[in-house]
Amino acid sequence: MLTHTVQRSLFILSGEDSTIPLGELDALVKTYSRNTKIKIKGHRVALVEGDLDPAVVSKRAAYIRLGGIHIGSVSTPSEEEFRRLDFTKLPVFKSFAARIYNFTDTAIKPEVEAALGHHVKETFPAAKVSLQKPDMLVVGVSCKDAFHICGVNASSTRRSWYYRRPRIRPFFHPSVLYPKFARLLVNLAQIKEGEILLDPFCGTGSILIEAGLIGIRSLGVDISRRMCTGALKNLKHFDISSSGIVNGDASHLPVVQVNGVSTDLPYGRASSTHKRTTSVIAEDLMDTLEIILPKGRHACIVHPHYAAIPEGGRFERVQEHKIYIHRRLTRTITLLKRL
Repeated sequence: MLTHTVQRSLFILSGEDSTIPLGELDALVKTYSRNTKIKIKGHRVALVEGDLDPAVVSKRAAYIRLGGIHIGSVSTPSEEEFRRLDFTKLPVFKSFAARIYNFTDTAIKPEVEAALGHHVKETFPAAKVSLQKPDMLVVGVSCKDAFHICGVNASSTRRSWYYRRPRIRPFFHPSVLYPKFARLLVNLAQIKEGEILLDPFCGTGSILIEAGLIGIRSLGVDISRRMCTGALKNLKHFDISSSGIVNGDASHLPVVQVNGVSTDLPYGRASSTHKRTTSVIAEDLMDTLEIILPKGRHACIVHPHYAAIPEGGRFERVQEHKIYIHRRLTRTITLLKRL
């Protein structure tokens, strides 16, 4: 009788003291594999069980440092323990580097990284060691419960937030979202490449840019004609043609149906609210989303703490994250699922 080996993936989360990294991982896991479960949830490390490509998740993520194929876990890191693991779980690669991440108070000896690299070389003798640009990273992760080892597609760890920072875009506005945060909002909406994402308060187009760069089609709406013109300039700057901009009111959206919604509600002096309070804007938006968002789909909404998203209706609150700005303002990310 054949036994099915359960696939496992290991993820290292970013170091923010927040619920956001684990929330983003949960959303991305559900985006690509509904039957996949997060078995171990830690502040910095998560172990996922099920059919999932960790490279796809890692490449899209904003608050996940890296993710790879879980090779195994040992109680103590040593060459003897490494020999008991099946490194042939990894795909064939031309070059590699061994790296250690330590999330404990106990120091890891330099010999551990060398022993890990030595065993990888024994398993894949044709592969070359490349510390600068490896194809594969064989990563050892020291946690309080175990020492985990995974293989990471090195290309999935490269980030480019700096080259998309707001100040280098053709159009800038003080209310702009930074690219890392905008990518998070796209990912929380649990939307795949080729599907349609709506941002009903698109502003300078930060969410549309991040969606377009990972192959998601998007539609932006803004009540300010100046914002719409500026967002179009920014999209053109990044050569994104999969997004459209409409000058309109979010309470009367010019769209019948979308696959997901991500947005940052306007508030404060720098935003265009047309004399409506943020609470009223939120209420009008929820009424509209009930119509255009299909069952099972998600809306990710950022709002100030004093303008809560209305409870009840046809939505279930599945995630909520708090971001402290100052004593008078806490921003909240609310993720809703259409029932």
